[in-house]
Amino acid sequence: MLKLKVLLPILTSFLFAGSFVAGKYTTVDLGPLTTSLLRYVIAMGVLGLFITRSAQPIKALTVARADWGAMALLGLFGVVGYHYFFFSSLRYTATANTAIINAFNPVVTGVMAALFIGERLTRRQYGGIVLALLGVLTLLTRGNITTLLTLELNRGDGLMLCAVLCWVVYSLIIKQLSQRYSGLTITFYAAVAGVGQLLVLASLERWWLQLATLSLASAIAILYMGVAASGVAYLLFNLSIQQVGPTRTASVVYSLVPIFVAGLAWLFFREPLTATMVASMGLILLGVNVVLSQPKV
Repeated sequence: MLKLKVLLPILTSFLFAGSFVAGKYTTVDLGPLTTSLLRYVIAMGVLGLFITRSAQPIKALTVARADWGAMALLGLFGVVGYHYFFFSSLRYTATANTAIINAFNPVVTGVMAALFIGERLTRRQYGGIVLALLGVLTLLTRGNITTLLTLELNRGDGLMLCAVLCWVVYSLIIKQLSQRYSGLTITFYAAVAGVGQLLVLASLERWWLQLATLSLASAIAILYMGVAASGVAYLLFNLSIQQVGPTRTASVVYSLVPIFVAGLAWLFFREPLTATMVASMGLILLGVNVVLSQPKV
């Protein structure tokens, strides 16, 4: 049982990390909206399969009409917005950079939750936010924070920050809906809403023409992201929450993903891991762990 508790969040982190590498492959011959559409068509099918095999499939598919708008917003911010900016960022910055910035998610979510839905943070957690912010600034300024006043964002890093903001809105909506629905129900309907919106938006990229010239590498990458990163990893994430709790799971996953991504980016693309990246990663991960830590009673 102990080995299972350790392996679940680690394997989840590895599968999530793989999506950063897979996404890099799709930037060669697919637009970001088309990539998102193909990924979530597959993910929707995988999540639907999980629902049909759940203990109460009818209940899992039941959503009050009053919450349809919220589900649509989940699709807009968590599926369309986040993935558009995520896949776009991979065109302009190092794969590891996107993962390091993505690790900043829980910190920004914590701040926004405190501002908009009244969640209370301790002084220690605010200290963690400062550490994580320093980590992000270290990455964006390439280790020379004195250049902050004249900073010109790398286009890819700026796009990834937009992805983080989309994910924060998504997370805040989930915090409200999770009081009434299971994680599987919320994720499935977010995927359904996202696919519906992407069918319209991806037409701007003429996604049907891109399918005709889809490379084998991109096809494998899409399949991986749809099945492993959006399906299997989701299931493992939820099993990990059941076994070790949400805080520990989130802490391990957000800590390990950028480390796995850095290793995979070197292995597949020979992207170097610089001292600045290591320093920023360390500060962000330390800050994230402080923010996610449970205050002692």
